[in-house]
Amino acid sequence: MKTKPLRNAPGSYALVFAAGLLAGIATRLTDFCDGSSLWGFHAIATLFGFWIISVTALVLLSSSNLCAGLNAFLYLSGMTLSFYALGFWLDSQVFRYEDAHLDTQLFLLYTGLSLACGVGAFVLYHWEKPSPWGAVLYALPVGALLAEALGVGIYLAGHGTYLFQLLLDIAGVLYFGLRFYRRTKSRPLYLTAVCLTAAVVYFAIYRPFL
Repeated sequence: MKTKPLRNAPGSYALVFAAGLLAGIATRLTDFCDGSSLWGFHAIATLFGFWIISVTALVLLSSSNLCAGLNAFLYLSGMTLSFYALGFWLDSQVFRYEDAHLDTQLFLLYTGLSLACGVGAFVLYHWEKPSPWGAVLYALPVGALLAEALGVGIYLAGHGTYLFQLLLDIAGVLYFGLRFYRRTKSRPLYLTAVCLTAAVVYFAIYRPFL
């Protein structure tokens, strides 16, 4: 079995948190992109696909379920911290807006979501266990990405934006979907769970906004 690069060590956690800080800065700067463009770079972190792909990748790279949970929380909380801190600094020090303020409600909301993603990553790591339920855990991120790809594709057809998000979701579905299909112990259960997850997520989260 290959050694996982992300270990239960302070240096490893610090590296993940730093990566989250950089991701938050990068996604905040994309806010300056044209909001009506075909690519939709302004909303990279707005949809869930970016979060799902990040958490899934961290789980795959982590050496234990505790490590996976902490890595997901540190990465996403670091991203949230730098995203809103940079936004406040730009508004108050660069653009000099009189009403510049830190959006505390959204900051706390996404910090809470970061914690929830950490718990989710802790649970998802159990796909490494020799159990048929690992197929269901493998299917959850793939099905969620498939649901978002469908929703974003429909939105793109009607509004002419979010092409980047669509391509990102499709890439995630193909990469993780095929990788987990090869690894799962129960392929019929895996494929069924992917379809059910996609249907539930699509109709519960994306369909109401279309």
